[in-house]
Amino acid sequence: MKGKIIIPTQNKNYNLVSCIVSFIIGIVLVTNSNSIVTIAFQLIGAIILLYGIYHLIQFFNIRKQFKTEDNNALMSGIISITIGLLIILLAGVLEIGLRYIIGLFLIINGVSKLNIALILKKENNKNFITSLIVSIILIIFGLHTIFVANAALIIIGILLILSAVFDLIKYVSKK
Repeated sequence: MKGKIIIPTQNKNYNLVSCIVSFIIGIVLVTNSNSIVTIAFQLIGAIILLYGIYHLIQFFNIRKQFKTEDNNALMSGIISITIGLLIILLAGVLEIGLRYIIGLFLIINGVSKLNIALILKKENNKNFITSLIVSIILIIFGLHTIFVANAALIIIGILLILSAVFDLIKYVSKK
């Protein structure tokens, strides 16, 4: 028995909206990558804060209904609220710290690859140039991440923009 491959049809309006949304998200990532990371930390802090508030409400409900105390819910609520508030208030500092960590990681990785490139050069290996280029790119991305903005998010933004442009060209050419 032979099977039949069913290819799903896509809504043309969905493709256009998807292209536009990808393009906008890409532009935001390229232009405001630091703000995006700060907002992400603030959202994480807000989620932890809400979790803590939920546990405090649960503590007071149990206390009121059953005339008993659940100290675990109280402690969990207070700790979660404290951590959530700290993350929200220190989101900018956390963003800078994350940038430094990622940047240093990229630089260390680039220097390691540079060391490998120099070893390959001594051995007259053909992969010397490729390894050298990769190491230089990693070091540049690391420095860019530390001093300017998160290079990883900028690259993701550029890829989203390119994908949206290619999808838009394909969409227009089908019409």
